[in-house]
Amino acid sequence: MANRYLLISDIDGTLLGDDDALGEFAEWYIQRRDWLRLVYNSGRLFHSVLDSVESTGLPEPDAIIGGVGTQIRCLPSRTPIDGWLDDCDEWQPLRICSVLAQYHELELQPAEFLSDFKISYYAEDAPIELIKELRHSLKAAGCDVELVYSSDRDLDVLPRGVNKGSAAAFLASQWSFTDDRVIVSGDTGNDLAMFENGFRGIVVGNAHRELKRLNSALTFQAKCTHAAGVLEGLSHWLTSHTNDAENPTHPQTTSCP
Repeated sequence: MANRYLLISDIDGTLLGDDDALGEFAEWYIQRRDWLRLVYNSGRLFHSVLDSVESTGLPEPDAIIGGVGTQIRCLPSRTPIDGWLDDCDEWQPLRICSVLAQYHELELQPAEFLSDFKISYYAEDAPIELIKELRHSLKAAGCDVELVYSSDRDLDVLPRGVNKGSAAAFLASQWSFTDDRVIVSGDTGNDLAMFENGFRGIVVGNAHRELKRLNSALTFQAKCTHAAGVLEGLSHWLTSHTNDAENPTHPQTTSCP
């Protein structure tokens, strides 16, 4: 495993959004599957992500993290990875919904976007003060949860400690990848947690301000958008942190359209 890498990427707005760039990414990745494992990390649930894999140019990954970190399934078996969400005994979905029903600013999302460990609302342009109030109200009601607000619209309520970042870290550990061998990419606020685990990060050029404001040595701000931005970031990280003897096949620097 010492000479292998793990790419964990959001899909909507990150790999998806530019079909030509996605085709370039897929062609590049398929030629390098022997040393690069691929995981999709999405706010959408597992079967929705799988539908996109089957109906778009997305190459088949080694695993899918779905539901903002609440699902981890390996492919092609589609089986859940052992040990994830084993410590969610204090998750109280009925009480959570009861508390949040008081807020007219929130609209429960359709059932197809909800799951046993993910309750999602629409909250258009919610001010930070509202998010703080929601967190306080839930805690006062005995609900210790994770709140993830992204894209100025989507509010996800998850078990405490569960998000895209913790799921990515769990899977990387299960597969014995060290932090310097993991590269993550994303475009919205629900991807933010992936950039807080010591991994190499790629923020695509079309990202929302939640990620655009990241400024650290471990975060590469791509100029290119969507999959072209992911390739641009891979070029940066694989050139900066490997050598030709270890891995002679870096991606070519992508020219933005």
